[in-house]
Amino acid sequence: MDEAIEVVCAKHIHQCLWLPPTESHGKLRVTFATTSNFSDNTLPVILFCPPMFGGRSLALHFDYLAKQTGVRLLCADRPGMGGSTPVPLNIRIQVWLEAVPVLLKHLQISHVSLVCHSAGTLYALNALYHFREMLDPHAPYIGLLAPWVDNVHSHTALMNMASILPTGVIDNLSRVTKFVNERVVPVTSWSGGIVSSSMSLFKAEGASSDPGSTTPAEKYGVDNEVGKEIERLSTKCFFEEDVTAGNEEAKLCLKKAGSGLWGTCEDYMEYVKLVNGREQQRLKSEPETDSARTKLQLQVYFAESDALVGKAGQEYFDKCWQQDDRYVQFETHELPGTDHDTILLDYKKGALRPIFEQVHKLYASPA
Repeated sequence: MDEAIEVVCAKHIHQCLWLPPTESHGKLRVTFATTSNFSDNTLPVILFCPPMFGGRSLALHFDYLAKQTGVRLLCADRPGMGGSTPVPLNIRIQVWLEAVPVLLKHLQISHVSLVCHSAGTLYALNALYHFREMLDPHAPYIGLLAPWVDNVHSHTALMNMASILPTGVIDNLSRVTKFVNERVVPVTSWSGGIVSSSMSLFKAEGASSDPGSTTPAEKYGVDNEVGKEIERLSTKCFFEEDVTAGNEEAKLCLKKAGSGLWGTCEDYMEYVKLVNGREQQRLKSEPETDSARTKLQLQVYFAESDALVGKAGQEYFDKCWQQDDRYVQFETHELPGTDHDTILLDYKKGALRPIFEQVHKLYASPA
């Protein structure tokens, strides 16, 4: 269908820029996408950090919701995903941190809200620490969906199993994922190729991996048949490009290459202390009458049933942020009827709509 082709092939979904060479790497290509309303400068911008097997195509899938809720969205492919140049595992976080200011400058964006899902947590937390000034000073916001937690703290059966997988097996996850999407699981059940995590391949029997109650028509603002075709074509395009980043991200999240590669958030408990210290200094440096003294707002959404994070991981993550509530406005929510995937993909039960609405509300009515 022509309408579906126009949506999937729209220019705003297929953009790129180049990072200059450094001592650590050569010239790097970064592919990225924005929502179709990005030219509307009256709307707030969300910088979205996708999950393990997610990339810029999420801007396509979130486009209609973004327009409904009055936000703009920017989503970039990390190294080895889409058309972004692969890099060694030990500089993945570093390259992401190089890309963020270049992307914002290229798009002439001064401030964003940060939102992430699953493995994207590592990238969002590092961006928060290194580029705190990119958050709106009058409405600083970060939203985390099913944040990734080290298996040392989550203790889920699924992650215990994943942690003992040989590196050689993990290096083939992208091939397995592609095979499953193309030959085994119907396209619509994995939402047009958006795989929230490569570990979804090892879900327990009976676990859900569908997009929940959101129909293609509701997701894209078109009739259902066009919506299904958008999902089919976007899946095909997704897997025609590089998806080996999923392998690298799995190794990063499972710490298969050892500790020290998560940047400033290697230890969440210590990371929160660092953030609180910086927020304390920021608040003290501003006059009491200055509206910019608004606390950083952090909202976390957990799934009711999450085979990757688990209840122990949820409790640990909350404990990290609840150790000191003086400098960050922390909220934690558990959404009924959701799992690790549907908390992102189900626009009725999941967290994406309330997060988008909150960003719009904060921007329209800053503190």
